[in-house]
Amino acid sequence: MYAITGASGRTGRSAALHLLERGHAVRVIGRSAERLADLADRGAEVREADQTDPDRMTAALRGATAAYAVVQPNYLPEHPDFGAFQDAVSASLAQAVADSGVPRVVGLSSWGGAHATGVGPVAGLHRFEERLRAVPAVRVHLLRPGYFMENLLGFADQVRAERRISAPFDPDVPLPLITTGDVGVAAAEELVKGDGPPVRELHGPRDVPMSEVVAVLGALLGQPVAYERIEVAEFHTRLLAAGIAGNVAAMMAEVPAAMNSRHLRTEQPRSAETTTPTSLEEFLRAEFLPLLGAMPAT
Repeated sequence: MYAITGASGRTGRSAALHLLERGHAVRVIGRSAERLADLADRGAEVREADQTDPDRMTAALRGATAAYAVVQPNYLPEHPDFGAFQDAVSASLAQAVADSGVPRVVGLSSWGGAHATGVGPVAGLHRFEERLRAVPAVRVHLLRPGYFMENLLGFADQVRAERRISAPFDPDVPLPLITTGDVGVAAAEELVKGDGPPVRELHGPRDVPMSEVVAVLGALLGQPVAYERIEVAEFHTRLLAAGIAGNVAAMMAEVPAAMNSRHLRTEQPRSAETTTPTSLEEFLRAEFLPLLGAMPAT
């Protein structure tokens, strides 16, 4: 039986579905059984447990052949100390892994997970990696996916209104764009096989700079889409003006600065093991274009 933490999230849900479709016994874990009801309908066992509750998490992991361990991957915009929240979840999960006796863990980290500083919230995932590695007698496999294509969905309103994407990334910085669905499938397959390397980056099909993102999107729309690179300082100012907590805004601004300087970059060579299948074109057609509705011609 395979246990999936964060099962209501994108990668956790994908992992659970992949396993269930192949006839594996799956236990899905989340804060709300209601949000996991569709997975229960497909045959999953459901356990309610908050990730910051090590006792409930221990009970949820006990008896599993392997577990997928996920720290909240999305920012909590108004959190007064998001790094401390990451650490609380990491500590709880590591304790639950140790106390439950689960022998293998696949942990979700991020590209840049080797860095302790200068990479925004990824630094919290670095600390998560270290906590998992410190658990005795557990085999740990860490996945470090690239930049989620789903992050592009936040630009849909601007594309609809302005035919433009404004972002703090240099237009020629190559991004290892990957879908969360492909990450979940990779996690599920590692749970079953259990023979992967201690750390595996996931790169997506190819590296794509933002200049190419807007070109591909424009070709799909039949209308040009511009790219506007805004300064990181301006990006930070806009986040604060939007009500994002100061510590979270600082983390969010640190990410493009690290990407532009190449401090945050992929480190493993592209290979069959690091490359996932869903292309940018496929993702934009399936996920981005439906958000735009009927766009008037320019």
